[in-house]
Amino acid sequence: MTATLKCIAALLAAVALATPLSAAEFFYMDHDLLSGKYVGDSGPLVLSGEIVPGDYERLLGKIGQDPERYLEQNKLIVASQAGEVAESLRIATLVKALLSEVTVDPQTGPCVGACFLIYAAASERATDGPRLVGVQHLEGAGEFLEVNGVPAQLLAEFARPMSEIYWLTPADEHALGAKSPAFARYLQTRCAWDSAVEREVVSGKRTFAAMSAALECRARVTQSDARKALNRALAERASRR
Repeated sequence: MTATLKCIAALLAAVALATPLSAAEFFYMDHDLLSGKYVGDSGPLVLSGEIVPGDYERLLGKIGQDPERYLEQNKLIVASQAGEVAESLRIATLVKALLSEVTVDPQTGPCVGACFLIYAAASERATDGPRLVGVQHLEGAGEFLEVNGVPAQLLAEFARPMSEIYWLTPADEHALGAKSPAFARYLQTRCAWDSAVEREVVSGKRTFAAMSAALECRARVTQSDARKALNRALAERASRR
């Protein structure tokens, strides 16, 4: 195990000991356990643990401590195997408004159940290994899943009993898409994004120069719109306090 992975394992172990099992924990990957400080400018924010009422406010508060730090990458790693649907929907709605990327990593843990709502709402999503995203019956989430473009064949898996988990296959991930339908439409509208050209660039058939204007536009408009959305969310949070 590399030194980096050892640090991550130690961090997760410390979080597990210090945090009640009924609450999610929010931390950046480069958190220094000994000093309690953040020791660098790199590393995305992690949501780890059960999602319970109040976690939306806690997540927003964490981001609000240093908005630029979060927006620099605009990425959330999710690692949750239990959670309330209503609270997960609030977090998913925030993630969608911020145009955030969501990933699931084997070093931090899988995303199961209500966590999938956050994964589905992300502008872009990705996993780094098998059996990392699992779905099961979620009461009251059907409309949200449909609105966010979850394919019909995957929606059928939510009819399983609560005790069963269906792990997304590579084919499921492909059908779900690396980009959400809403984000794909956003890019097409704001930046004349051409998905066919993107596929050719990714496959090596064309150079990145073919997308330079669209990529510059994407960086500009997404950063601006994410900042506006975050400012609105923080202002609403302040009005509730």
